[in-house]
Amino acid sequence: MKVLVPIDDSSYSEAALISVGARHWPARTEILLYSVVNDYDKLGKVLAVPDEQKLRRLKEEQEREVICMLQRKCDGLRRSLPEVTVSSAVGYGHPATQIVETAHRWGAQLIIMGSHGRRNVQLYALGSVTAQVIEKTPCSMEVIRLLNRSGKAWHDQRRIIVCYDGSDHSRAALDWVAHSVWAPHQEFALVSVLNTIEDKIGALQIFHQKKANELKAQAIAAAQGALDNHVERLREMMPNNAIIGHVLEGYAAESILELAEDFLADLIVIGAHSEQLHIDSAIGSVAKRIACFSRCCVKVVRAHEMSRFH
Repeated sequence: MKVLVPIDDSSYSEAALISVGARHWPARTEILLYSVVNDYDKLGKVLAVPDEQKLRRLKEEQEREVICMLQRKCDGLRRSLPEVTVSSAVGYGHPATQIVETAHRWGAQLIIMGSHGRRNVQLYALGSVTAQVIEKTPCSMEVIRLLNRSGKAWHDQRRIIVCYDGSDHSRAALDWVAHSVWAPHQEFALVSVLNTIEDKIGALQIFHQKKANELKAQAIAAAQGALDNHVERLREMMPNNAIIGHVLEGYAAESILELAEDFLADLIVIGAHSEQLHIDSAIGSVAKRIACFSRCCVKVVRAHEMSRFH
């Protein structure tokens, strides 16, 4: 397995490294610590800095700092994971672009990044590094939070929300959960969201209240039935874990984020196609919004193959 871990010298990256170092990885796992040096040529043009020597010195100084930081982090991770191959690399340019290109070129199967949960919609619209990487990366990704119970070792994440909407990528997320190793104390909430039922039956509701209520009840019952089937299958595969199912009403991302706060979730697992992440870029996909706005860790699973959950 190839795991790409983009880092800098921040506490958010440290939380990601702690999470990586506390896990049991498969045999022949390779971990690449990756850091990006700013493109000082472009920065000089933007800031109208005419002194090329000064820009070159700044770049060289940052290069030295990044290389020393990577060496220090590699040494620490090798001590924690002696059976895993740990290496490092430096990129130059825009962080998100370089991370995505490196993931493609190196053949990464998983990206693990530290990040803080953004509640600022303007920052989200402009695009954080995390948001851009989630949107463009070809592989599964984990976003590790520093705050709100994040930075824990994987086996210490007590409460996990698993998102399900009946699609192939949500079944891939169920597959990932079912075939991962969990401690007995970890609890799971399988969640399905009926997206804005009122919007869909609003006109009917005005003239036929009884019929609207019947349709709503039928939709909720059907969703709960499908969810209950998957809950039972997960319980068969994970007999030592508590697993419940929730059907919510409303807008998917907002409903899941609210539940995560109420449930005191440590991790949200959500599936996503690469194409799905580009839909409605002004608003963002459900997976992208959850990964950027959640205050707990997020696992984005790519649907590369058919799931056993049908």
